[in-house]
This record gives sequence, structure tokens and C-alpha cells, in this order.
Amino acid sequence: MSKKLPFILLILLAVALSGCTGSDTPKTTTVEIQKIAHENAKLDAKIVDLKFDREDIRAGEKVTAILFIANTGSEKITNETVDIKATLKTLDDSLANMYLKTMSEADKTRTIEPIQFDNEIEPGTVKSISAVFNTIQEMQGRSLAGTYEITITLSVNGQKVEARTMPVTLKSGTPREFTPAPTPTPIPTPTQTPTPVLTPQITQTATPTPTPEPTPFVATTPTGKNVTVYVKSDMYNPSNITIEAGDMVIWVNKELDDYTLVEMDKKLPDMVLRARNSYIFNTTGNYRIGLYFRPMRGDPRILTVNVVHNEGNAGQ
Repeated sequence: MSKKLPFILLILLAVALSGCTGSDTPKTTTVEIQKIAHENAKLDAKIVDLKFDREDIRAGEKVTAILFIANTGSEKITNETVDIKATLKTLDDSLANMYLKTMSEADKTRTIEPIQFDNEIEPGTVKSISAVFNTIQEMQGRSLAGTYEITITLSVNGQKVEARTMPVTLKSGTPREFTPAPTPTPIPTPTQTPTPVLTPQITQTATPTPTPEPTPFVATTPTGKNVTVYVKSDMYNPSNITIEAGDMVIWVNKELDDYTLVEMDKKLPDMVLRARNSYIFNTTGNYRIGLYFRPMRGDPRILTVNVVHNEGNAGQ
């Protein structure tokens, strides 16, 4: 047997397993799960389940691997990346397996190019991603049936969150043709269930009674001055501003989802914030603008707008 054969086999195996996310080993086989520490605590996910479209997989067959992902954080997942590292353990071919024992662990391991997905997964929900791949039956007359160990690392929105290591077995025999696997039945959502969406029509309880100003001032003409407030990561920036009567406040949405701006004391009409929106504050006073979105937990973020009267401004 050529000394180059195992090296060539491993390269082809890495390509062959580029969509692999499960195994047909007995259900008693232990799967090692590693939770990866990450900076953004709001963005989190876990691999709920890994499975193939069938248990009996032969070397040389086309296989569909299914990976179930649960969004366990509070931010929406918009893209997923699956990194795979495959390590050859044993080959059924006795001659090839003898040479395999002389190889180092590094020579038997290959990292496969990441697989990209762009599924959107809302917090508290589960979605599946599927990868169809071809396994290799043999190389230079040697069967590639045997056992492998793969490590699957899941990243969501560019942040690594979990890795799972498990065995994979490719059996010998004549490859078979299979029709595409049916759409998997969704599994129950994880325990971490989001709080029902809060809407302005529902969350009118606990609204404080507004304190009227003794002598509010109303500007007759706009000042032409603007103040910009950015909305990013479900927060205002800044969250407290002081302006003059007649000034305009411009809200700029840095996210893809829409928001609803609600004055908590009902001094202003509700406003939908898509890309941007604005309002001219003509009357002095204090305004508290709540930021609503879906899904949302707890109370809304508040933008405090203090509108004052500058007697030095002309035309008011």
C-alpha cells in the first residue's frame, strides 16, 4: 500500500463529511458537549439535536444531516456557521487500518471549510438546518468504511456558542439511492420561553399620572435645530436629552426590525420607527418615550426629552 494513500484518504474524507452533523452509532454512545464562553450574553444558542435522515449509512452514499438549533438568548439569530473537524479512528480495511496506527493524531485530523446558513431564529424558538453531502466509497481500491470522530462547532451571528463531539460510522456495502428526506417535525421549544409581546394597547397599567406644567410654553415656529437619537441593540443613544421648544428630534434605527415609539403619558401619538422618524416638540415639558419591539421582555427602554423655553430665541 502506498504511504501517500492514508493522507489522500483523509483529504477526501474531510470533503465527504463537509455536511456531516450526526452518526448512526448506538444511542448509548456518549456525545461530548462543550459550551463556549462568549462576550455577548444576549446572543446565545444551543444544539438541541443532531441526526441523519437514516441510521444505516454506507460509504459512497448521499446523506442528509439535520442540525436543530434553539435560540436561547434574547437577540434574533440571522445567520449560522457550522465548523467541522473530522478525525479518522479506524478503517474496516485491515491493510489500510494497519498503516493508520502509525500516523499521528494531527495527520489523522482535518478541518473542513465552514458551512454557512442564513436562517432567522427568533428568541425562544427552534429551527433546523440541513446539509446534503456525498460520502466516498473507496480510494485506490481500498474501502473507506470505518469509524470517525467529528467535532461540530456552532456560531450564530459570528459568535461561537457551542461545540459537540460525536462518532460517525460509514458501513461497507453497495451504495443505495434515496429520495430526499421529508421535512423534520419541529421539536418542542426549550424551557426558556420568552415573555408575551408587550404592545402599547396592553401595557397601560402602571402608567404614572402626568404632572402638568403650570404655564407651558408653545413655540409658534420651529427653531430649525435638530437632535439625533440612535436606536441600536434595543436601546436609545443617548437616553436623556434637553432641547428647546420648537426643536426637532430625529430617531435613526440601526437595526433591521421595526420599533414603536410610545409617549408613556400619552402626550404624543404613537410613532412607528422603521429607518428613521422625527417629531418637533413645540410645547415645553418632560416627555418619556418608551421603546417597544417584538419579542420583548420586561419594561421598555425610556428616552427622556426635557423641552425648555429659551426666552433669548426670537420668533417664538
